[in-house]
Amino acid sequence: MEDVLVPIMVVGILFIGMPWIILHYVTQWKKGASITREDENLLDELHDTARRLEERLNTVERIITADNPNWKSGDIEGPTTITRLEQRR
Repeated sequence: MEDVLVPIMVVGILFIGMPWIILHYVTQWKKGASITREDENLLDELHDTARRLEERLNTVERIITADNPNWKSGDIEGPTTITRLEQRR
């Protein structure tokens, strides 16, 4: 009886069990590979935020350049920020 039962179980595992497990995980992998609508909305929101931050940074750089044209090169001459603030008081 065992001589017949073991080969049937091995064949069942090889031809039914293994393909079932493999196809199950392939299906799960394909489902997870697509981008969801929530992910797309989040990416759009992050892109808009990054664009606004870049615009703000450019504005700040323009203001600083108008105040001191040499600030990027490190050759800052003139009063420091603390001195400028004290002068405005």
